[in-house]
Amino acid sequence: MMKSKSKILVLDDDPNIVEVIVTRLESMDFNVHGFTDPGKALDALRKDSYCVLVTDQKMPEMDGMVVLREAKKIDPDVEVIILTAYGSIEGAVRAIKEGAYDYISKPFEPLELVTKIEKAIEKRELKQRVRFLEQEVGDSIEYRIYAESPAMKRTLAIARQVSDSDSTVLIQGESGTGKELIARMIHYESRRKRRKFVVMDCGATPPSLIESELFGYVRGAFTGAIKDKRGIIEEADMGTLFLDEIGNISPEMQTRLLRVLESGEFRRVGELKPKQVDIRVLAATNADLEAKVEDGSFRPDLYYRLKVISIKLPSLRERKEDIPGLVQIFLSEFSRKTGKKIMGIDKRAMNMLFNHQWPGNVRELKNIIESAVVLCKGTTIGPDEILLSGIREQKEENLNTLESQEKNLVIQALKKANWVQKDAAAILGISRRVINYKIKKYNIRPEKVN
Repeated sequence: MMKSKSKILVLDDDPNIVEVIVTRLESMDFNVHGFTDPGKALDALRKDSYCVLVTDQKMPEMDGMVVLREAKKIDPDVEVIILTAYGSIEGAVRAIKEGAYDYISKPFEPLELVTKIEKAIEKRELKQRVRFLEQEVGDSIEYRIYAESPAMKRTLAIARQVSDSDSTVLIQGESGTGKELIARMIHYESRRKRRKFVVMDCGATPPSLIESELFGYVRGAFTGAIKDKRGIIEEADMGTLFLDEIGNISPEMQTRLLRVLESGEFRRVGELKPKQVDIRVLAATNADLEAKVEDGSFRPDLYYRLKVISIKLPSLRERKEDIPGLVQIFLSEFSRKTGKKIMGIDKRAMNMLFNHQWPGNVRELKNIIESAVVLCKGTTIGPDEILLSGIREQKEENLNTLESQEKNLVIQALKKANWVQKDAAAILGISRRVINYKIKKYNIRPEKVN
């Protein structure tokens, strides 16, 4: 537990008590803020993240029970310790039933309060850790990375080698190659694995929202900012921040992000005072950042700051030895989810998978196997199920560029979904916003392709 990172709020209508508690906690390296006004204490809780709130039970302006309820509304994770006078234990016990962590009777020994605060912090951290692990590892199959091919084995070896450092890593590869999985692997094999892994999808987030999502904002910073909001950078403090599709951020955001990488400092939108964070940054892109640097759309200093270590993920076309193993993993997953007993895939169907060019990479393969399992009427997947999944035999000369492959894939998905964009996006494993962008990019219209 890092005391300097553990923020404590102290609230009592007696300024002498506040001063004594604050002085003692600061001497033990806690970050403490003291208040005699309940309204100001709750405002501080709205503006920043505190681990523990120590509050008096009886105050003229606001009862400690009301403070407890309001504090839990603002931050359900804040642990509350009630200061109670002798003879009012019953009220303190009632407070515990309503969510307070503990109580302490006045007069009290300072060390007794410190012990309770430390245990409250441990409880908060444990509760958050369990929740984050439940969120991150909800379905373990999602985080299993299969590698039989030399290309993928080299990639995993590099990823494991850089896990222990705090260096920034730039993960490059085509869409669907598993860049986020590699980032998660690096995080969970690092010394930050017990802290948060926070994702910012720069590709799916509208440019107008990236600033407030990354940096957060204070109440009144713009129309609709009715309360303070922590940004993703602040959420990742002490953990890992994964910036997906980093090539999509604006020049202004590039400048602000560079400052975070260099100094750990940032400011919420509408706030003058800078904040400090300790984060490791992993970034990913399917764009050619070197070309963006050359044409002036991406800052060279940010590029080199991100590319302290570079990992290039092979496309599925470059690791076809992995297809049988990946197919078996996905078959097991979707057989379990659908309740079917699919034993395998026959040779003709497997040959079709080997002959396909896979513009959507592993994500496309996963979606194909999922639909094949759903469509399969027996225990073995054959060519009919693969054909119904949307794979067509394609000649190499018709796939001269990655963009033409991507366009064809989008068209096939749209046809299969009867031109319902939401369903086509689900088939491809992308968001509605992304498929809408692709349709506009390639000027895809039903009358042009039917």
